[in-house]
Amino acid sequence: MVSGKYSALAGAISREQSIANISNNLANISTSGYKKSMVSFESILRGEKQSTDAKGINYNRIRKNFTDFSPGAVRQTDDPLDLTVNGKGFFKLQGVDGILYTRRGDFAVDSNGLLTTSNGLPVLDDADGSITLPDTDKNSIAVGDDGTLYTMGPQGTREEVARLGVATVEDEKLLKRESDTTFSLEDPTQELQAEEYRILQGSLELSNVNMATEMAKMIDGYRKFETYHKVLKSYSTISEQQNELGTLG
Repeated sequence: MVSGKYSALAGAISREQSIANISNNLANISTSGYKKSMVSFESILRGEKQSTDAKGINYNRIRKNFTDFSPGAVRQTDDPLDLTVNGKGFFKLQGVDGILYTRRGDFAVDSNGLLTTSNGLPVLDDADGSITLPDTDKNSIAVGDDGTLYTMGPQGTREEVARLGVATVEDEKLLKRESDTTFSLEDPTQELQAEEYRILQGSLELSNVNMATEMAKMIDGYRKFETYHKVLKSYSTISEQQNELGTLG
């Protein structure tokens, strides 16, 4: 009986973790460039051990958390500093502890002309250097398909300033989720120069979270959690009755 109780407890804990993951996805459904987090389950005992060691009662847990890097929809904003990577690739940023990668492209120009993210991280060029724009008026900035930034003159002339650093990762599973839609990469040799992409100016990639799908998962998770909770309550009731019977006579 104790084994069954712990099995139900393991199931309840796993579902609680899954619900927390879904809640985080739903909280970021309006966050540009957000990539949804997913979990997979596994049985702790497998094969013959499931029937011999556990006598048919098994335990489950979260096997791993992983990220779905599928592209989100693109929304037109007409803001010159809203950029989208159309295709495979990530914008490169300078984080506190090293280079970060993101699909979020709502950039800004600070008072010093530095191109940054919305929370102040410098955007990097194709040589991993920061990008400084000589004119802080964002309406004078044009961006080519390859990520080249230009400043436009009053007579229609344009001057090349820099080219955005856009990279792909050989194995995206090695990307570690950081704060604010960014990812880090422990092994820099996994980084590759992006080739199959276009930069779209005046648009943003939206979150790839599907609200209907996540809500269905949430409801299913709550139902399973409640079932495990009822099982645990039943075991507690049986234990109390056993204790009472043990005192008779």
